[in-house]
Amino acid sequence: MHLNYNLLTNNASRSFWLVVFITFCCSGYSHAQQGGTVTLSGKVTDEKTGKPLPFANVFINNSTIGTNADENGNYRLTNLSIGNLEMAVSFLGYETVKQTLRFEQPGVKTVLFKLREGMELEGVTVYAKKNKKREKYLKIITRELLGNSRFSKQCKILNPQVLKISEDDDKHLTAQTTKPLIIENLALGYRIHQDLDDFDYFNGKVYYGGSTRFELLVPKDSLQKKQWRANQKIAYQGSVKHLLSSMVSDSLQEQGFKVYQAIPDSMRRFNTVRTQNGYNTIANHLHNRIEQVRGMRLIRPGELVTERLVVSGTQLEVFFMKKKGRSPYSDMPYAYTQITLPQGYMVITPSGWVSIPMGFEIAGDLGNDRFSSLLPADWKRDD
Repeated sequence: MHLNYNLLTNNASRSFWLVVFITFCCSGYSHAQQGGTVTLSGKVTDEKTGKPLPFANVFINNSTIGTNADENGNYRLTNLSIGNLEMAVSFLGYETVKQTLRFEQPGVKTVLFKLREGMELEGVTVYAKKNKKREKYLKIITRELLGNSRFSKQCKILNPQVLKISEDDDKHLTAQTTKPLIIENLALGYRIHQDLDDFDYFNGKVYYGGSTRFELLVPKDSLQKKQWRANQKIAYQGSVKHLLSSMVSDSLQEQGFKVYQAIPDSMRRFNTVRTQNGYNTIANHLHNRIEQVRGMRLIRPGELVTERLVVSGTQLEVFFMKKKGRSPYSDMPYAYTQITLPQGYMVITPSGWVSIPMGFEIAGDLGNDRFSSLLPADWKRDD
């Protein structure tokens, strides 16, 4: 199974709420729980020649879990959880390989990776050298990748020269990387290595995707270490991972969330929703169009102990009550998100990371996550 990461968003200045559609490219990694662990080993080679690729990067996508192959291309990762793992393998001058693996039994597993030499970016006009247009486009790409969170000013792209930027006849701004883009996040304590397979910005909307490896930075002192941890907790608050883990623990309201589920048309009492004094309020929609639900109503056991299913045949409307924001309802001025499960379900880990997205779509505040506020899949709360 091969998963792609798609992100499409309205520029915040063009709309009162940010719209993002995400098909997550997630690792599904969680620390070993019940049922034993997996040791993953194998070799990284050139697809054509079969020669080993020494010191290739082998990692679980969107996590800090990874290793380097040895001089003979051999690698080994231990203490992995059963379930879905999206592996990524990169080597300079070669296309990054992504492969989703599913392990239902513990033990030693062998997986061989064959990499293909990289291909040149095709485009109408390529801006690879320093000029005014490239600098203008680079600002747009930086803004869209880092986001506008409270931590964005402490994030920096260290090697923008690896970006090959192009503009096609339809004015789509596109970009790819010749080698991983390095993003240093001094607010959260990570150095992010991003293989940008695709970046497409047009008419205030952006799509991008690729593989992501998190590297832990070494704090200069205990004070910085504490600050990083405090900032990570802030980034976690109100995030998708926070929402999903709250569903699993059936603690949505205690964690600051209110979740409403759309009532199927066949079960609605009225065809239309009446408003009072011209105001659209959530109270008008309750028990007709939507109803509040608890986490336990949305969560089902998965096939493995490391999995849970989020199940909903209709759209979910989510409010994070600890953050002010704009919503369609005048009586609910809080951060607002819509979640749709086109297949009626998705698979997550108990800690709230999406392992099998099934086309999971998210629109609104929670779609505003960018690299300045993004946490790795294996990040853990204190409890």
